[in-house]
This record gives sequence, C-alpha cells and structure tokens, in this order.
Amino acid sequence: MRLAFSFPLLLALGASPALAQAPLAQGGWDLRLGIGGVVAPAYPGSKSLEVNPVPLVEAAYRPGLPLLDTIFLNTRDGLGIVAFRSGPFSAGGAIGYAPGRDEDDAARLRGMGDIDGAAKASLFLRGDFGAFGASLQAEKALGDQEGTTVTLGASYRYRLTESLSLLGAASLVWADGDDMEQWFGVDRVQASRSRFREYRPESGFRSARVSATAAYALTPRWWISATVGAVQLLGDAADSPITERETQPFGLLGAGYRF
Repeated sequence: MRLAFSFPLLLALGASPALAQAPLAQGGWDLRLGIGGVVAPAYPGSKSLEVNPVPLVEAAYRPGLPLLDTIFLNTRDGLGIVAFRSGPFSAGGAIGYAPGRDEDDAARLRGMGDIDGAAKASLFLRGDFGAFGASLQAEKALGDQEGTTVTLGASYRYRLTESLSLLGAASLVWADGDDMEQWFGVDRVQASRSRFREYRPESGFRSARVSATAAYALTPRWWISATVGAVQLLGDAADSPITERETQPFGLLGAGYRF
C-alpha cells in the first residue's frame, strides 16, 4: 500500500465529522489527530479500487480578530483562515495540496504521462444553519497543474445518541476547460503514445458526490468514524475515453484522539 491523496479520497475527507464542528469560543483551540484507511478509485474514472492509509489531521485556533477569526489546518484543505464570520455565515481561504496522477496507476493510462502533485489555493463561503450546512468553494491549482473548480455543497448533521452522530453530504463540482483537459482530455502527443484518439473536453459540471458518515465517541477524547459514498462523473468527464466507470464508490474508516 502507499500513502495517497486521490480525488475521491479528498471528497471523503470533506465529509469527516471532525470538519462539522460548531465555531470555537474566542481564544479557544481544538486538535484532533488520527489514522484512517481509504478505499477509492486508482484515479478519477478508474474502475479499479485501491486501499491506502491516510493521516487524519484537524487543528483550529480562534483568535477572533478582524479578518482573522480562525486559523485552521486539516488534511483536506491544508492551512487556512476563516477571515470573516457573521451569524451563520463564514468566509475564508486556504493553501493546500492538489493530488496528481501517475500513468503507472493503471495500464489504461500508459502513454498519458504523469500529472504532478501541486499546491492549490481555495476560497470558500459557508453557512451553518443548525443541523443544515451549505458551502461554496472555488479551488485553483498552482504550479505544475492548471485549472479551477467550483464546488457547491450541502450537509445535514443528526445526533442519534450522546455518542453517535450522523452526517449526510452532497456536492456538485463545476470545472473549467483547463481542469477538464488536464484530467479527462487527450491531446495530440498523448494520442500518439496511448490507445486513445484526441479528445477535447470543455468546461462544465464535472461530478456529483453523495456520502454518509457515522462518528462514534468511544470516550470523551477517543473517536471512530466511517464514511461511505459515491462520485458520479458528469458531462465530458463521463464521456472521456479515459473513464472506465462513471459511478465510483469510496469509503473511509478512521480513528483518532481529541486533545
């Protein structure tokens, strides 16, 4: 097994119960560390599943200052800030890691070349209306990657017992032409080296995701969680010759400690 951050994996982490916490009190902090195992496609569009370990990290501190409400670090988004908070709404940004793709991930990718991992910048607007949550997040790949995605998400949290909480989440991802071309396109050089003909996808809705998470508090500090879900590729992403399976399941099982 290898440590990896695949496209569906980051979506699974986005549904982690540790990401669904009420705002900290001013001057308060929260730290959660854990380890998990993820089952996810080898690459976006793959029919093959991989099992990989993944660190689960979530840290936050709330100075409560103007334009610096909260500082956070987590596995999915990276290092960021909540710059503004008013009532149920909050807004901010982060710098994180955009996963890549190796042509060795599957025989189908031979000749396609590698997509190197790179940094990414994100801006988000979130609303927390009690049990319901909504978010709008734009991500821009930097350096060795290109492309921008915009994700519209919604979630619902329900505490079944004092120890058991449930979280349902859904999202819709729009991608620009650069992102679609990078992940699902086949240019002239790639067509000459691979089994595919040229394919030029355009901007549009790339995928939809649904997931369900259960989190159980073993003690006030120890917790375990499980997430199951699926990503449905859409439009030109689904029609790409690289895509073997349009509907891709994923799962995450984790455990950790809250300091």
